[in-house]
Amino acid sequence: MKSAKDFFNGLASSWDEICQHDMDKVEFILNLVGIQQGSKVLDVGTGTGVLIPSLYRRTTSLGHIKAIDLAEKMIEIAQEKNKYDNVEFECGDVLEGNGDQASYDHIICYSSFPHFQCKATAIAKLSQKLKKGGKLTICHSQSREMINHLHQRSADPVKGDNLPAMEIIRQYYHRAGLKVLKEVDDQAMFVLIGGSFQ
Repeated sequence: MKSAKDFFNGLASSWDEICQHDMDKVEFILNLVGIQQGSKVLDVGTGTGVLIPSLYRRTTSLGHIKAIDLAEKMIEIAQEKNKYDNVEFECGDVLEGNGDQASYDHIICYSSFPHFQCKATAIAKLSQKLKKGGKLTICHSQSREMINHLHQRSADPVKGDNLPAMEIIRQYYHRAGLKVLKEVDDQAMFVLIGGSFQ
């Protein structure tokens, strides 16, 4: 069976045509997150880098953005599209290794969280990368119902990838020591923002 990495590499060149993002909703979500000038941000599952210009406008050149993705062809396109001095690109699994501990003001999983196979573990490991007072955000510019419907209709290996109910993810946040700060779960979007106070 094709791996998730192979699946996304195979779609990378046409991803921006296949996957349309409502940037007004993306901007609304990032405004909720409250990223400040000079912030250090980890963009998890960056894909072709759809968030990077919006993140850069908020962090400015005083901040730092690390964009990570499993699929090297996605990273290649993201790098081509986004020429900023303070953006670092990495191809790899964000959950592997113990680097970046307590490093980030913000960790954002935009349109990527369903693809983590062990979601509780993912949240626990990502939370360890937050500075005290940092925020972990899981978000989509579509509803949870629509995201899950799209994946169910998709090909393997993402067919079984789902976005759990808000109450389940909220429990994962609490177990990881994150305080839930903001929730939106409606027909327009899904957003869960949690803060680290450890």
